[in-house]
Amino acid sequence: MAASTRIKAHNIIFNIGATDYACDATMVDLVLQDAPGDVQTFCEQRVGGEWALTLEGITSGEATSLYRVLWENFGTTGTFEIAPNGNATATAAEPHYTGTVKFDQIPPLSLSTNETVTFSVTLTVDNSTHDPANDIYYGVEVVTA
Repeated sequence: MAASTRIKAHNIIFNIGATDYACDATMVDLVLQDAPGDVQTFCEQRVGGEWALTLEGITSGEATSLYRVLWENFGTTGTFEIAPNGNATATAAEPHYTGTVKFDQIPPLSLSTNETVTFSVTLTVDNSTHDPANDIYYGVEVVTA
């Protein structure tokens, strides 16, 4: 078997709504965790799940920056899309990952002398839809076309 194509985190597309914030982000991490209150027994593969979307990026006071968008949308929800390969259109070999994120944290303002200011925030993804037959896993859809 030939080696699978590797993803290199360079020139990715990271959208909130219709705006690409990849140039403000230094890390995008989408991790499936246990949903609050779920208890998994030894006989169950998974009871439930909830995605955490962790974002790290540059701190900027510009109104259009990712940092300010996270502040100004606190308490609301918005759609997100991650294209790890940087492709504008999803394909079977280069899918996109989409969902609805809850802006339930505000990024901190942490200043150190002579350092470029960055932030890290972990947001919750709406997990209300789970339909693996249609490639939707606890609210995150794998888009292939």
